Amino acid sequence: MSAIPENRIEGLAREKMAGKSYSTIREELSESGMSAEEISTLIRQVDEKVLSKITQQGARERAQQWYRSGLILAVTGLILSIAYNAGIIFENLPALVLYSPFFAGILVMIYGKAIQRKQSAPSDKGPGAIRKRRPYK
Repeated sequence: MSAIPENRIEGLAREKMAGKSYSTIREELSESGMSAEEISTLIRQVDEKVLSKITQQGARERAQQWYRSGLILAVTGLILSIAYNAGIIFENLPALVLYSPFFAGILVMIYGKAIQRKQSAPSDKGPGAIRKRRPYK
């Protein structure tokens, strides 16, 4: 059984994400002369790659949604605070009630950014650029 190149798995994963079915991919691979065992191994690897991409994409969208919600809440709180300080609305309410949406929005934005940073691609676990050129002796 030969090793399957990573770029082949990536290409098939992109095709699957574009809407191609696994049965069509199986047919194309069998026509190219691959054995049934190699095809099932390749399909399994493609499926794992597709699932990881979908999971990453959903988590990224969720983090952006948190950030946008915080931004909307902060802007709304800012407008309410400005209107309150100008004496236009809610003159008899305590100031803390009107400032809290702004601060809550800022906290939600920070939470969204923290999630985005946590999901960023981990750095390569190799020795680094400098040590590749000049390893320790």
